[in-house]
Amino acid sequence: MDSTFTLLDLGWQAYFQQQLSLDDLESNRIARICSQKGSNYELISEFGLFSLESDSDMPSMTVGDWVITDTEHRFLRLLESSSIFENNAANIDTIFIMCALDQHFNLALIKRYLELTHNAQADAVVVLTKADRCEDATEKRAQVEKLDPLLIVETVNALEAQSLHCLSPFLKKGKTVALLGTVGSGKSALINTLMQTTDGGKTPQSIGDSGALKIMPSGAILLDTESMRELQLAEFDNHALGSFADIIALEKQCKFSDCRHQGEPGCAIKAAVSNKRLGERRVADFMLLRNEDYDDNQVTKSKPQGKFYRSAQSDVRARKHSATE
Repeated sequence: MDSTFTLLDLGWQAYFQQQLSLDDLESNRIARICSQKGSNYELISEFGLFSLESDSDMPSMTVGDWVITDTEHRFLRLLESSSIFENNAANIDTIFIMCALDQHFNLALIKRYLELTHNAQADAVVVLTKADRCEDATEKRAQVEKLDPLLIVETVNALEAQSLHCLSPFLKKGKTVALLGTVGSGKSALINTLMQTTDGGKTPQSIGDSGALKIMPSGAILLDTESMRELQLAEFDNHALGSFADIIALEKQCKFSDCRHQGEPGCAIKAAVSNKRLGERRVADFMLLRNEDYDDNQVTKSKPQGKFYRSAQSDVRARKHSATE
């Protein structure tokens, strides 16, 4: 294992420097958590890798956090994070919010990821992929840009390195990046292309045994933990589910169990809109969250949206139970 990483290589910034004491600078050591397994942490410093076992006196920590230890690698304190995805990752500078421009395009999901990234206090860049499979890519990009006049939106082909040059400003040495997106959004393709050695870049280097932190050819640090890859919006958006509980209750009153709410006879949601009991815009937002893809014979839901749906059904049952009491 190469132990010649500098703090700047590992993502050190002025924000953390300002938190150091004179003792930290003269006698202690600075390290970044690069993996976590149970109560054991793997850390990397300028002096190489070492392990740290958690105890009851230590604060909750996660991959990406910076800590201060003594020269014997005994824990002293945790530095304040610049950004935090609770129990998932810390100190990420930029999140690439991935969304495909094919049939999986979902504006509502992009909005939820933006909220999640904002709450974590990280910067967001929306990366729209698979433009070659979309005839209205420009229109869809315009829809995303309308979410925020300051939002950075890029359209790329994740399989072509030349197409990814637009992401270079966010991939500078020492900057930590991570990706959020559902299955099929192009995350793996983007990572594989960015890890290619091009334009004289250095060979990618894994930091630690788990590979959760990797130094990219550009010098940026990719934070790619299992918990971030599997991050499901339903875990953060139960408040949104509650707002659609009445619509999900209405679904059960539809004549057909596989009703798409697109004009089928006996659709309870359509009837509620016609009777002014539901607004069309609200129903449209609900349908976006459902993110359903239909074929001729069946209805399928994406993995995260299936979670949304099940959680909302639970919310309906809870409200009914509360009302009976």
